[in-house]
Amino acid sequence: MHHQRTILRIGILALAAIVSAQVFPLFSGVVILPAASPLLAICAAIAARSVSLVSLIGLPLLVLALVRGRWFCHHLCPTGCLLIWVGKLLRRHHFRMQRFPVFGLGLCLVMLGSALAGFPLLLNLDPLVQFNGFFSIWRSTDWTWMAGLPGLGLIMLILITLIWPHLWCERICPLGALQALLGISGRFGRNVIGRKPVPQPAVSDTPVCPGSFSAPAGRGVAGRRMFLVLVFGAGLGWVLRRVGATDLGSAGPIRPPGTVAEPVLWGLCSRCGSCMRTCPENIIIPDLGTGGPGSWLTPRLDFSQRYCNEWCRLCTGACPTGAIGRLSLEAKRALSIGTARVDRTRCLAWNEAQYCMVCHEFCSYQAVRIVEHNGVNCPEVDEALCRGCGACQSHCPAEPVRAIMVHAREQASLVAKPDKSRLPTIFVPFKRD
Repeated sequence: MHHQRTILRIGILALAAIVSAQVFPLFSGVVILPAASPLLAICAAIAARSVSLVSLIGLPLLVLALVRGRWFCHHLCPTGCLLIWVGKLLRRHHFRMQRFPVFGLGLCLVMLGSALAGFPLLLNLDPLVQFNGFFSIWRSTDWTWMAGLPGLGLIMLILITLIWPHLWCERICPLGALQALLGISGRFGRNVIGRKPVPQPAVSDTPVCPGSFSAPAGRGVAGRRMFLVLVFGAGLGWVLRRVGATDLGSAGPIRPPGTVAEPVLWGLCSRCGSCMRTCPENIIIPDLGTGGPGSWLTPRLDFSQRYCNEWCRLCTGACPTGAIGRLSLEAKRALSIGTARVDRTRCLAWNEAQYCMVCHEFCSYQAVRIVEHNGVNCPEVDEALCRGCGACQSHCPAEPVRAIMVHAREQASLVAKPDKSRLPTIFVPFKRD
């Protein structure tokens, strides 16, 4: 039995790594693992006030939790399987877990409460998100330290487990707490349907699991505490959303097409790194706070080397929470994520009268028109046609600072109507030449 369990865990860990790392070039499953989390699916559905096709990926594990409680944690969770083996490396004695406070259910309720306010918090604490984010490190051959930032979550869990084995899984994990809560709810529902008296557990029978409130006064006190934490999460989400909205006086970083307006992005983005890995041009990078205090590790576009290809929409189908909405190709091409502006003091044509119209040659939307100045053709941007793809900026020969730069548009113009009829992006139809 022990060997069978070990083989199962190895298989689950290998399968999750293969799917998240995109080992097979024709198969893009970056959205599958984080979307399979029922906690992420519930929070995203509550915050968006709708159920998307992506959120339905988490339905099987939600049903499993109602039937079997934390069975997924013990047998199928890739993060849990990895941490079990990490905890055995140093052969440390199991410290007294009862001395460490239980955070799991509190974190879970804060996440659900803030989702009710439309600003879900702490989604990056989901273990499936952390496992998926680790493979953002391997998303390209030209590796940079910034590309590895989404992988810090799993690395921190490994370090914590090396010091305190089982601490994360048994006391902190919000996904495990949700499954324990769903398991209790499922047993209660089955007892009610079967018309069996619901047993009143003694205080000593309270399960030791993430987030279980061991209240001496019984279930009523625990229920009131849970309600207060839920209300606290909703209030905190509402306050942070209002405070974040007041900080958006100017246009922030350029976001991928279909991204929700800030500061909703700050809460709805799970920092899983799926959009970054699915981008064939590797122009989606983590934001280091340039968009505000809550924008840390949210996706932004970098046009220093490459640009957003007009025939690519892969990132719009890779988000498990809906922070980047699914767009049709027509909607993506019609959406303007930024505006290019020419700095005439740096432009070779405007400032030095050189024959250079590279930005005009590479613009796919005919947004760069020709203006004659000092006997040479000079570029000028038509903002009505510009889509902010970055082709002009990435090809501009001016050094060290480009003469034409893309600036983000106001948030009202960033959100397009999503393509709800399209399934999540699984098979990749686009390849870079």
